[in-house]
Amino acid sequence: VDARKKPATPTMNIYLDKNSKASKDKAFAIAQNVLETTIRDIITETNTDYSTEIILDINKVKLSKRGCTIEDILSALESNKKFTTESHGDTIILKLVDKLDAPTVVTLRNKVLKTTIKGVPDIERATLKEENGEWVIQTTGSNLAKVLEVKGIETSTVWTNNIFEIASILGIEAARNSLISELKSTLENQGLEVDIRYLMLVADLMCHKGFLQQI
Repeated sequence: VDARKKPATPTMNIYLDKNSKASKDKAFAIAQNVLETTIRDIITETNTDYSTEIILDINKVKLSKRGCTIEDILSALESNKKFTTESHGDTIILKLVDKLDAPTVVTLRNKVLKTTIKGVPDIERATLKEENGEWVIQTTGSNLAKVLEVKGIETSTVWTNNIFEIASILGIEAARNSLISELKSTLENQGLEVDIRYLMLVADLMCHKGFLQQI
């Protein structure tokens, strides 16, 4: 077991607070705030003349589905000092401050497309699931530290399968408990029964130095 490696597909189950968990609309709004939205996700195409400007054609339908606005895009780009921004309807024009060579402009354009407009970095997908009359957000991608900052989340029950992330954010004891839970769940899913004390011993061996180590 190598706990230093991130799981192949990091995932999260995000439970909502008492004011939000029974409402699908509120759960959907929170999911929009969790799902990472980059400029690449909401554009139709980009045009670049490699000397003076980069033109972003915004897809209004995608923009609306992600719960974003043109103002959100402009705000996300305003800190970049290599260009100034202009908005004309569904088009945003990035006017380069200095004349750059083509490879540099391509690099800048790619960086712009990766710019996060809204949501939590590394959360690639978010879906809603109803469990016992309550809505839960399930994600592909994990970012425990940032998810815990999202309003409407029940922070005491957020779950991730990224043990390393748990250790770095919540501490080694939380990582130990999560290891036990994950080992138990994995074995039970395979129809295997192992006494919990053996799993506790494995988790202790991996965590006893105060950090995660492989065995």
